[in-house]
Amino acid sequence: MTELEKKLLLTEDEYDYLMKHFGYENPLIQKPIVTQINYYFDTDDFSMNRQNTTCRIRLKDGQYTATMKKHSSGSDQSTETEVEIFNGLESTAFTDMGLKLQGELVTKRCVVFKDANCEAVLDKNQYLGQTDYELEIEYTPDHEKDAQVILKIFRDLLTHRKCFLA
Repeated sequence: MTELEKKLLLTEDEYDYLMKHFGYENPLIQKPIVTQINYYFDTDDFSMNRQNTTCRIRLKDGQYTATMKKHSSGSDQSTETEVEIFNGLESTAFTDMGLKLQGELVTKRCVVFKDANCEAVLDKNQYLGQTDYELEIEYTPDHEKDAQVILKIFRDLLTHRKCFLA
């Protein structure tokens, strides 16, 4: 499967602003926030990472999925191979390849826009004692321009907010 995505790193302040803007801070508006945990596997010298390959087991909605993702340099595109697994981290999906669990990433994900061709989400990621925030836009082939427009809308929203505060 081919995945196409654009990402924008956010500050905590920008993330909080967008969460509030899209109603996630309002107790009267019930919007789902999905938590997923990614467990990353690699060799001790991170040879998979150097080859632009990510190996992970994701726990989401009670299901585990093993994914190997090959990233294309300098583009939004990556190629994924997914397999649903039933024994979670006990799976030999990557250990049979000589890989070890190297860390985990806990993501709280909020969908802020979705249509048949594009999906924009706000992510709060926690890993190795760090927290970061991002906007991620996944899109289908032939809809990169739509993803660029959505990204521009978000950038403009954040820029106008800064101008207003100044």
